[in-house]
Amino acid sequence: MNIIKEQFAKLNHFMIILIPLFAVNAVFNLRYEWGGISTIARVYIMVLSFYMVFIFSQINVDLYRADYTSRYGWKGKYYLFGASRLFPFLFIYLLTVIFVLINYLDSSNWPIEPIYRLLDGRFSNTVIYPLILFIILSLQKRPGISIPLFIIFSVLYYATDQILYTLFEPGLAINVIKFVKYFLFTFALVYEYSKSKWKLFQSIMLSFITGLFLYTVITSFIAVSFYISNPKSHTCFITGNILLKSGFTYPLKKLSENIIQSRSPRNTPIFFEYLKEYKKESYFTDQEWEELIQNNKIEEISYIFEYLNRKKMKLNFEMLKKYLMTQLLTIPGNTVNLHEFTRYLGLYYNDHKNDFYEMYKSGDEPVKLIILESLGYTDDVYAVKFLTDKLTSVERLRSETAYNSLEKITGEDPAAVMKTEKYDLDVVLFFREYASKMK
Repeated sequence: MNIIKEQFAKLNHFMIILIPLFAVNAVFNLRYEWGGISTIARVYIMVLSFYMVFIFSQINVDLYRADYTSRYGWKGKYYLFGASRLFPFLFIYLLTVIFVLINYLDSSNWPIEPIYRLLDGRFSNTVIYPLILFIILSLQKRPGISIPLFIIFSVLYYATDQILYTLFEPGLAINVIKFVKYFLFTFALVYEYSKSKWKLFQSIMLSFITGLFLYTVITSFIAVSFYISNPKSHTCFITGNILLKSGFTYPLKKLSENIIQSRSPRNTPIFFEYLKEYKKESYFTDQEWEELIQNNKIEEISYIFEYLNRKKMKLNFEMLKKYLMTQLLTIPGNTVNLHEFTRYLGLYYNDHKNDFYEMYKSGDEPVKLIILESLGYTDDVYAVKFLTDKLTSVERLRSETAYNSLEKITGEDPAAVMKTEKYDLDVVLFFREYASKMK
């Protein structure tokens, strides 16, 4: 008796619909940006998975034990386990793999990106939720109990999974979470199949070994892929990113080469997040830092200037000044997202005071606002006097920017205390008096 063939006969109609659905999904992903078909395909796979788990859960394996033992000998019980318990989940995962590969057809990094995402555990819920259903069905409770139990445990799993990854990602604890998932998946199937509580220890040991094996093989494959990959390739970035997420910091050096060579605006922010999270130094030379800045738009790299601010790292001022002037030609008047840059620019004030005031004098309005904001990160008496003079500017935005900078320097908010306007004469006199007391 062939269990798989018997049960698949009950799925024929589902499979007939699934194949053209995959084809339509592929066409839509290649030609259109609408994700509706992908959503339909994913829901359909989930429904098919639940139905498949249901029909396999109804199998009474005791009826097949004698047949499998007579045909395969001592191996029969393992073949029976594979056919009646393991196969449906392997097939569900195969459907997930096909769906993910189709879903990423329009990606420039296909099929590398979807494959490594799958290895990292993405989309594993398409297997986990059917497993929860399988466990609930194995209890053989009536629907009025089984359905609420399934919903409750599914919600609990989702919430726990989200909380754990929020708390521990990135970090070495992610490896423990992955191992525990492998362990629990194996244990749920093995122990349910054994049907005897005296086999609890054997089930735990087998699940532990299997979980450790799966974790080791997958992590080793990712690590080796990273090691042999070209520093410029997307394989290098995505495998390095997975390893960093799992708490391994050794990929940072090679990834710094990837950032410089690939010039990918998508990869750079993620790299800097890990530098910040692990409190590690960058591996960039001054020339590479300058190249990294110049190859990106000023409004999109606040994370770079945030890192430079944190490390108080200075580069070539003339390069920075030229970069600012060039960038402002493309975003005139927009200084909303340049706070990290203006803070970084303030680091250069003591060595380039004259340049700051010359830039203000000759620059257009965006430059003037940036200079006024950057002066807020200095502690210079002349800067305080200069900013105080700008409080009464006819340009309202200049006046407000100057006041905000004075507030940063002095830690005082006289306009709020006096309940008056920021450009009021009493406010001006307050800051002038403050400047007179500075050394």
